Amino acid sequence: MPNTMEVQPFETLLRWILQELEANVSVFGIPLSLFYTPNKAGPYAIPDMFGHYLATPIGPAAGPHTQLAQNIVCAWLSGGRFIELKTVQIMDELDIPRPCIDLADEGYNVEWSQELKLEQSAGEYVKAWALIHILHRLLGADGEAPVGTIFNMSVGYNLAGIQSPPIVRFMDRLADASQDLAEIQAVLQAQFPQFAGVDIPPTLTNNVTLSTMHGCPPDEIEQIARYLLVERGLHTIVKLNPTLLGKETVLHILHDDLGFRDIHIPDRVFEHDLHYPRAVALIKSLKQVAARRGLTFGVKLSNTLAMANHRGVLPGDEMYMSGRALYPITINLFHKLAKEFGGDLNASYSGGADALNVTDLLAAGARPVTAASDLLKPGGYSRLRQYLEELEAGMRSRGVASLDELARDKLANLEQAASEALHSPRYKKRYHPYDLPKVESELGLFDCVAAPCVEQCAVCQDVPEYAWLLAQGQYDRALEVILVRNPLPAVTGYVCTHLCQTRCTRNNYDHPVTIRTLKRFASERGGPSAIQNHADPLQGTKSKITILSKGKDQNRRVAVIGSGPSGLAAAYFLALNGIRVTIFEARNVAGGMLAIAPAFRLPRVVVDADIDRIKGLGVQIELSHPVTTPPGELLQQGFDAVYISCGFHNVARLGIAGEDGQGVFSALDLLARLARG
Repeated sequence: MPNTMEVQPFETLLRWILQELEANVSVFGIPLSLFYTPNKAGPYAIPDMFGHYLATPIGPAAGPHTQLAQNIVCAWLSGGRFIELKTVQIMDELDIPRPCIDLADEGYNVEWSQELKLEQSAGEYVKAWALIHILHRLLGADGEAPVGTIFNMSVGYNLAGIQSPPIVRFMDRLADASQDLAEIQAVLQAQFPQFAGVDIPPTLTNNVTLSTMHGCPPDEIEQIARYLLVERGLHTIVKLNPTLLGKETVLHILHDDLGFRDIHIPDRVFEHDLHYPRAVALIKSLKQVAARRGLTFGVKLSNTLAMANHRGVLPGDEMYMSGRALYPITINLFHKLAKEFGGDLNASYSGGADALNVTDLLAAGARPVTAASDLLKPGGYSRLRQYLEELEAGMRSRGVASLDELARDKLANLEQAASEALHSPRYKKRYHPYDLPKVESELGLFDCVAAPCVEQCAVCQDVPEYAWLLAQGQYDRALEVILVRNPLPAVTGYVCTHLCQTRCTRNNYDHPVTIRTLKRFASERGGPSAIQNHADPLQGTKSKITILSKGKDQNRRVAVIGSGPSGLAAAYFLALNGIRVTIFEARNVAGGMLAIAPAFRLPRVVVDADIDRIKGLGVQIELSHPVTTPPGELLQQGFDAVYISCGFHNVARLGIAGEDGQGVFSALDLLARLARG
């Protein structure tokens, strides 16, 4: 795969959209079922932001994922309506180190600079703007709800660069894209006449976020912001660094509150960055400048956090942290600044934002909330749907019908959120106990999808397949899929160690899918089923019906010694292949170790359900029949093979005086006695 971005002509992108939508009911890989459906003045709409209606208060933050037109469209389809365009700068021919992003958990990067030429960047933003307005009609929302989308321009990194002719031309083009749009309208008229009448406003944006380099002098930051407000007439947001909290506070949060003790931040990072008193003065001054011109001034919280490269995955000595570990720092910086200004502070929030804290952030008065690192995790742009789902649920639980109601007590809400962030388990280093959901197999040229949960499963069950079938209500087929590789679905639905869940990609959202529970559900609901009529397994309702039939008789016989899980599994697969099986069990009950499990852990009816299914394939189980002679003698009795599965359970001794005394029982002996009554 090449490491350079290739821009596509507008007509190519639109044709791609139309053909994919017709053939696959998706756009750029995002299925129609995951599209955000706009509605009139939804509960989380912002009626007036920079003089425009904003349908949702979320979107992608400026980053590598908002450079190409198709990336921006994907974010919009998923519900992002505040689109922070990738930051541009005068130096648009950089040698980007590879790899430049490390997102094992909390995010790190060494470079997020623009990878397109300035002219290409402007072109991509115009194409994305046009495609969004066309999709609004194509998806049936035209006339039903406003487009409600704001493009936020982002520029950097110093005054000379921002005032240079190329950057000025870039900003002029986004302020009035009439010429570009005239060319697009001509393409629509000639090749896509069904969209020729779509209204595409020529002004892409009237607002900007200033992103400066770590260590940019405070006076220069203020000069740039004044230029953007006064000479460009733009609603202006200045991105601030998390170092404003000071070294002692930042390191205390990282090391002591969160447990990220391997992080080292050189003194120069704090010495060169903007300091808190100067930041307060800068904000006060620029708020006054903006107010005199009827414009909005605000801050963006926050930039990434510079630190020593302690992981060694990325090149260089320094890297920048983002993601969940940045949230407690940024939310506490937000709290400090908001208190400083008595709540009168426009704040755009991004540092560590995700679906599970978006409601708290909006309740604290953040407008809007955007994400970068979170969208680079599994699920990509579609993760934005979860933001809106969680926001709706959060607003319902708080009994509010608008964002204004949600943030009625924004300072109190912010204080609570800032405090909780320091103690919440989900921001601590130890929160993710599992490794990344990676697979051992190589990435094929035409097959880049391999479910990590399947690879981690001891018998490689097709977890995505049976999970999908359960979601569709096809319980019979789900059980069939499980039985292809797992002869004991009822038992493993209770006592499997479910290592699959340690590799579930849902770990990157909130919590893993409870795969073992799904298996249990399938075994209880699937039919012909081991447990009929949706019975409570503790009630003992059993079925003699089998879901699979014995294979063609091979005229072969196999003896299996022991009816534990191994013996039952061997008998199951042999029977499916048409081989007659007899299991010899020394005890008076089948199941081996399963038979002595306590009922609260593994109900006996559950074990019997799986055994009955196996017996239904023609397998005979001879109870109270220990094999006391050499197993080879069974071959002389007419068996073609013998499978020995007598188990090797043993007592774990403590090595202490008295453990062999009267009235002292080992765990296995105690469980066996209880099982016998």
